[in-house]
Amino acid sequence: MSKPFENKVKKLLAAGGTAWGSATMGPTPLAAKLTATTGVDWVWIDTEHSSYGSESIELLPPLIRQSGSMPMVRIAGLDPSLMKKALDVGAQAVMIPQIDNAEQARLAVQYAKYPPLGTRGISPMWTFYNDIEWSDYLPHANDETLIVVQVESPSAVEQVEEIAQVEGVDVVLAGPMDLSAALGHIGEIGHPDVQKFLAEFPARVTRFGKTAGIALGSYEAAAKAWRQGYRYINFGNLYFDGVNGIKANLAKLKALETGTEPAAASGEAFTA
Repeated sequence: MSKPFENKVKKLLAAGGTAWGSATMGPTPLAAKLTATTGVDWVWIDTEHSSYGSESIELLPPLIRQSGSMPMVRIAGLDPSLMKKALDVGAQAVMIPQIDNAEQARLAVQYAKYPPLGTRGISPMWTFYNDIEWSDYLPHANDETLIVVQVESPSAVEQVEEIAQVEGVDVVLAGPMDLSAALGHIGEIGHPDVQKFLAEFPARVTRFGKTAGIALGSYEAAAKAWRQGYRYINFGNLYFDGVNGIKANLAKLKALETGTEPAAASGEAFTA
């Protein structure tokens, strides 16, 4: 029987499956809840490039857990205090940006795990929101924590294999935008050099038993990544996908004025 704190994404990846994720772009419980209820396997909460920290996202991970998705928090850097806070508010996965080498990857594992595997202090406060006893959770906490390290720098580009060999790392994630800068083509994700690196990345990671991850913004890009061997894939976020949906529907509604609206599919239901 599964436990309420079981990390379903870790089991999914271990079985060779794909974990599809989406991001919630603000520290609001409603946005997190709506994202989680779409059925995605994991929800990304970002505290690296956003203006807020762990004190602003306190309710988000428990809500996401209740919806059956895995909350992942990207912290701002390789810092044990940031790691501890993200996990204590309920992250089941932590993403650490700018991991440049194997030693930094080992530190990420150390900061995320309780003794004897690591040095994390004990006080997971999210459990009170989810009615989970520490005596039930703590013996399993290390096994249920997913660690995602992000490859973005010139140093990391050269040391992907060494990073992927670090015990305790679950996912090695390619950051396309930062990689474009690392490869000398800042902002040019479509540059042949960047695309070549991204195409070769999954094989460099999976040969060591780790999952290759990537963050993208569209169905087409995510589908391409899956075909390349990525299995931990962020494919958008609630805000931008919502904006795109509104734009698409607006274009169809405006077409009513010119009589060019396509015929509605049979059985289409009206929702308010």
